[in-house]
Amino acid sequence: MTVAVLDSGVAADPDLTQPSNRILASVNFADTRTTSDPGGHGTHVAGIVAGNGTRSGGQFVGIAPQANIVDVRVLGRTGSGRISSVVAGIQWVIGHRAAYNIRVINMSFGAPVTVSYRTDPLSAAVEIAWREGLVVVAAAGNGGPTRNSVLSPGIDPYAVTVGATDDQGTTSPRDDALAVFSSWGNADSNAKPDLVAPGRHIVSLRVPGSALDSMLPTSVVAARNGATYFRLSGTSMATPVVSGAVALLLQRQPSLTPDQVKALLVGTAQQFGQDSTATLPDPTARGAGLLDALAAVSSSGFSATTSGGALPTAPLSEPAIANRGHRPADGFARTLLPVLRQLPLRWKDLTLDGIAWQTLTWDSVAWDSVAWDNFDWDSIAWDSIAWDSVAWDSIAWDSIAWDSVAWDSIAWDSIAWDSIAWDASSHD
Repeated sequence: MTVAVLDSGVAADPDLTQPSNRILASVNFADTRTTSDPGGHGTHVAGIVAGNGTRSGGQFVGIAPQANIVDVRVLGRTGSGRISSVVAGIQWVIGHRAAYNIRVINMSFGAPVTVSYRTDPLSAAVEIAWREGLVVVAAAGNGGPTRNSVLSPGIDPYAVTVGATDDQGTTSPRDDALAVFSSWGNADSNAKPDLVAPGRHIVSLRVPGSALDSMLPTSVVAARNGATYFRLSGTSMATPVVSGAVALLLQRQPSLTPDQVKALLVGTAQQFGQDSTATLPDPTARGAGLLDALAAVSSSGFSATTSGGALPTAPLSEPAIANRGHRPADGFARTLLPVLRQLPLRWKDLTLDGIAWQTLTWDSVAWDSVAWDNFDWDSIAWDSIAWDSVAWDSIAWDSIAWDSVAWDSIAWDSIAWDSIAWDASSHD
C-alpha cells in the first residue's frame, strides 16, 4: 500500500530507502524546493507512517514499516501554504493513484475556518478524492481545548479526522488523557474528531538542518546505537498513526472502500482514560475513542491469529459503511451535476418547504442549499460514476481568496507545551 504524504516534503532517510527505496515519487506544489524537506515536518510524518527502523536498529519503527510513500509537497519551509497548492496536490494524487497504488492521503495540517464544510473549498477537493477511493486522514488541529477549533479539511464529514492523546509514557490506555491541545468541534453538527490516536512525544525521523531541527534542538532523541531521531507532539503526529493503521487494514483487505475503512476505525475504537483524573472539555472531543488497529483488522472479517501467526486473507463478513445521511460540500455537488443528470432524481422529503419536488426535473431544479439538502445522496451508486468526466477546473470555489492565507497562524515560540504544533499549522 502507498500513502501520499501532503506536507513540507519527505527526505530520503534510510528508514524509508533501505534496503529498498519506498519513496516512490516526489512532486512539489509549494515554494522552491532547496532540499527534499526544508521544514522537517513531512519527513517526521512519513516516518510515523512507514519508517522501518533501519538507522535505529529497530528501536524506532513506524506503524506500517513496509508501506510505500509518495511525497507531495504542498507546504513551504515554515509550514505555511496555499489552498490552491493543496488542491493541486490532491488532484495529482488522484491522477496517479493507480500508477503508485495510492490508497491513503495523510494531511497533517489545516486551515482555521468558521464556516460550514459545505462552503469550504478544501472540503470539496477532499470529497472528490474520497469518492475516487482514497481514504483521507486529516489532523483535527492543535487549537484545543477551545470548542469548534477543528481545522479544514478535518471539518469535512467524509474525512477521517484525528485528535491526539497523551499516553503518559505507559503502555496501558487506562491512564491516557486527551491532549490539552487537541481540537474538537466545528460549525456543523457533525461531531469531530472521529477518533484519537497517540500524539504526544512521538519519536520519528529527523532532518538535520531543517527548520524544525534548528528551532527545537532539545527535541533530538538518540537511539541506543547513537542514531538521532526527533520527538514532536501534536495532532500532526496522531494523524499518521491512523494513516499507517489504514495502510495495514487495506493490505489485509484491499477491496474496502473509504466508507468501510472509516466505519471499521470508529466502530472498533477503544475506551481510554478510565484511570485518568483529566477531564474532557466535552464528550465529543475524544471522538469514537482511541485507535485500535488490530481490532479494526479483525472486525473487517479476519480472526486475530491463526496457527501460523498470520492473518487469513478471506473476509468473513461484510463491513459496515460510514458517512450515511451526509450531503456533499457545495463545490463537489456543483462539479458532479453533469454526471448526476444521467441518474434518477430522488428526494428525501417530497413536501419540503411546500415545494412539489416530485414535479421537478434536473433542468427545473434551482440547485441551491435547499435542493442539495433534500437530494437523496445515499441513493447514488457511486461505483457507477465515470469519474474521468469530472472536470476540476470547472469547480466554482466559494472561497478562492483563501489562496492567500498562510496556515502558520500560531507563533512557534508562544506555545507553552513541549514545543510547537504544525496543525494550525503547528509543530511541538
